[in-house]
Amino acid sequence: MAYSGTVSQTVFDTRKVIDNAFRRCKIPAAMISAEYIEIANDQLYLLLSALANDGVPLWCIEKTLMPLYEGVGDVTLPVGTVDVLNSNLRTLQEVTGTDTTIAASVTTEFDTETAVATVGVRWSAASVPLALERSDDGSTWTTIQTETPSAISGEWTWFDLDSTVAALYFRIRATTGTLSASQTYLGNNPTEIPLARLNRDDYTNLPNKVFQSNRPLQYWFDRRVSQPVMHLWPIPNAAATEYQLVLWRHRHIMDVGTMAQSLEVPQRWLDAIVASLSAKLALEIPEVAPDMIPLLSQIAAAAVNGAQTEERDNSPIRWAPNISMYTS
Repeated sequence: MAYSGTVSQTVFDTRKVIDNAFRRCKIPAAMISAEYIEIANDQLYLLLSALANDGVPLWCIEKTLMPLYEGVGDVTLPVGTVDVLNSNLRTLQEVTGTDTTIAASVTTEFDTETAVATVGVRWSAASVPLALERSDDGSTWTTIQTETPSAISGEWTWFDLDSTVAALYFRIRATTGTLSASQTYLGNNPTEIPLARLNRDDYTNLPNKVFQSNRPLQYWFDRRVSQPVMHLWPIPNAAATEYQLVLWRHRHIMDVGTMAQSLEVPQRWLDAIVASLSAKLALEIPEVAPDMIPLLSQIAAAAVNGAQTEERDNSPIRWAPNISMYTS
């Protein structure tokens, strides 16, 4: 018996998702107009957006490093953030050497081989794409990773490195334009402590909301329309500006792109997405027979339930009940 020899190589793009959904509605291809394609795209966007209300898709949990600024207690999170699942305050041990700065790069030569785990750049102008590199001789460079930060003058951007192999030289290089940095920071040996989450009542009852400290301890997560805001307490002081918030955040699924692009959903979810889209289209497209609506809704519910049931990481769960208030 012959097999394909490939796994998960079939491209199931947005066009195939929409075509399959229309076929389940018994709509022939000749009837699928440009207007119906636009309706399908709109319904697909609503469907993917609504998944954020049904749980946390594992592929939409994203690690994000947020900078801290003196006297600024409100941290605006990236567009598309649904919730913060874990939040830690990180401190680093700074590693230093002899810096050589030219227009496009900053090179640090260490006395001994040194590992760098995190890189920070404080910009003096608009940010530019970067390459983070290491070398053993200052001549032959290995690119660890590339980054495309989005920042303006005065803002920090922080990057965790994909690998932390010790080397004698480290370089931050602008791949285009000029590296306009007022400060760079190389760190290792990170230490993280969890931040406590407050509800709105506890935050509003704080007697001094502008109290400053080098260690913010708590926050209230303010769920606004476009971008949520973390209200930190205490507010960071000058000593906290080289610390970072390490957030594991739940974000929305990526927007529906072109018909030739793929949806940002794993293979195990494709049937549930097609089934759910067909149920939505049955309510929108007048040519769909009314008796198809409950059938398609039932199939969609079963497919989504199967996908949601498997949306787990299979890791062990540790329960730690706190009964101290009942014991002496």
